[in-house]
Amino acid sequence: MCTSTRTTTTTTTMADSSLLTAADVRRLVPEALRRPAQEGARVVALHWLEQLCEARARWQPRALPTALESEAPVPAPSAAYGTDAETLHRARVALRRLRAVLREHESALDGAVDRRTLRALRALGQATNAVRDADVQRSWLDAEMDRLPAVAREEAVRLRAMLDRRATRSSAAVTRAFERRLDPIVDHLFARLSTYMLLHRVGMPAAPTPFARHLATRVERAAVRLRRDLESVTSVDSREAMHRVRIRLKRQRAMLAPFAKSRPALGAWYELATRGQDLLGAVRDADLLAERALKAKLPALHVALGGLALAHYEAFTLDWCARIDSVMKSLEMAVLELRRESAPATDAGVPLEIERKYLLSRVPPVAAAVPPTLIEQGWLPGTALRERLRRSTNPDGTVVCWRNVKLGPAQARVEIDEGTSGELFDAMWPLTVGARVRKQRHVVRDAAHAWEIDVFLDRDLVLAEVELAGLDDRPVLPDWLIPYVERDVTGEPAYFNAVLACADRPTE
Repeated sequence: MCTSTRTTTTTTTMADSSLLTAADVRRLVPEALRRPAQEGARVVALHWLEQLCEARARWQPRALPTALESEAPVPAPSAAYGTDAETLHRARVALRRLRAVLREHESALDGAVDRRTLRALRALGQATNAVRDADVQRSWLDAEMDRLPAVAREEAVRLRAMLDRRATRSSAAVTRAFERRLDPIVDHLFARLSTYMLLHRVGMPAAPTPFARHLATRVERAAVRLRRDLESVTSVDSREAMHRVRIRLKRQRAMLAPFAKSRPALGAWYELATRGQDLLGAVRDADLLAERALKAKLPALHVALGGLALAHYEAFTLDWCARIDSVMKSLEMAVLELRRESAPATDAGVPLEIERKYLLSRVPPVAAAVPPTLIEQGWLPGTALRERLRRSTNPDGTVVCWRNVKLGPAQARVEIDEGTSGELFDAMWPLTVGARVRKQRHVVRDAAHAWEIDVFLDRDLVLAEVELAGLDDRPVLPDWLIPYVERDVTGEPAYFNAVLACADRPTE
């Protein structure tokens, strides 16, 4: 059973010592991105399951007295339901995010959650819909009351009283749903999510996919569908498209919420998704209340709510649809931050560069269409240790300078990067004379990889590079690249940038 011992006392040991405590889960969440995908997905699911159990333990609805039970005035809904409404809201958020995580990370969970459990969680969500919708709609009416015309305001008071009565009838159903749907499965679900097995083939590198990389792939795949659905929102009547966008934003927030405060790019995308979801939620609430007003024969309120729905829709289109490229850029930055989190490293935590390199006959048209970044690289004198300077001039004109050292074999090298100021770069750059490379880089994202197409400016040479998450990562050459690949030159010294470096000479 889901009890307060499990959820509110974080230092209490559970009866089954093999299960994780709430304190264990909180400790594991910050490092989940760097753990194997199977573990990270379980940690996030356990996080939301703990949140759900805590809210369930606090749920103690207080029924409003009926006319038969008392002649005393019925207390104001805010006084009777303030705590319970907030508790139910927390429970529903945790439940919705738990279900989203179980669905989005199904492959990483490897069947840890059976269909019976999924059905129980879905039924719990359905059982809490009525009372929660009534709470949300009452709050929405209260917030929008001053914006309504006088006649519609009078009708809104009547509609609010109807919602009060509906919430009263539904509270008992929520309690029964917790008892029937959640309590019997919670220990089983904790146990299944607390352990997992990794299969490893003898002779292969032991490098499981990091959760950050798995999460980046899930977020990036959703981006394609999100953009398509945003482009389908063309009027306030595009309810199906708006519903799809709202659900996709909910799932994005469920996956990223545990990490939004500690990773800036994730936090920026999370906040943007929150604003979008709120605006679409306001459109939906206005639509639902307008339908209720129509059924209750409250015509003035029906018309006024339609106008409010239109106002929230216009705010959403200005903030999202009219700025779709900016929105998708924020999502892309979140994906890049996740990919950086999943960069391979040695056992001691030193970053590794694992890449494949291909010789191309010419620049593929798909790559040529991408605005290039100008890269200037130079190597300081040295034999056993050669430090590299790099200056990148981005298409928007911004300039970034780096110092870099690489050690080890080409297939998997220790790579240490450090940003540097333009002044220090300029001071050291003359030392690289005689060992420089100038090239333009076109970056094309395809599935889980970013393909870097380098066009050298001082010779007839085009190379394609792709960074990998591990030695066992075998990228599939994309269709747009295959016709231009001459061969894999990953281990050939002649194609190392440090070997290609030479004295500056005029660009052809």
